[in-house]
Amino acid sequence: MLVELLAGAAFGFLGGLMTAWRIAAKGAVLAWLEDLRDVVKVRKTDRRKKQAIRHAKLDQQVAADATAKEAERKRVRRAHAELKKALPIANEAVRTHTSQSFLDTLAYASRTFPTLTHQSEVDIERAKLVRYLAAIDQLSSQVETLSGLGVDITRRFSDWSEVSYVDLEVLAAKIDKATKEYALKL
Repeated sequence: MLVELLAGAAFGFLGGLMTAWRIAAKGAVLAWLEDLRDVVKVRKTDRRKKQAIRHAKLDQQVAADATAKEAERKRVRRAHAELKKALPIANEAVRTHTSQSFLDTLAYASRTFPTLTHQSEVDIERAKLVRYLAAIDQLSSQVETLSGLGVDITRRFSDWSEVSYVDLEVLAAKIDKATKEYALKL
């Protein structure tokens, strides 16, 4: 009997411990699940915030790219327009190329040999020199404007007052080539 009593008490105690352990384990599992739900909610919220930030950055980048493309398109359009203005000026400079020394030589020849040259030729050449100097002045400002717009037109001379005919032809060809290139970009 005592053994039965002790065995019953031991089994009861163990049963109580098992029940208490199950209840405690169930409470612990419920608390753990509640914590897990909170962690999942926090992570979902963080993920949504990060995704919203990513979308905002992407929208800003797309807007910046669109602005940059539009600015480049405007630059190309303006450069093409300036190139179209510069090309006839360069061709005019090539056509009217003359120099003061040639004009002086022609004037000297008209005074020295009046039968070979006439004063009208000197006047024609003088008018040609005036047109040439005006064209060179306009061309130099156009080339500066073009370089400001990012058009690379290299020239073999640095002083606009001492431009040779060949240099002008090369410059006109470069302007023509750049005009065609920019026309393709439009």
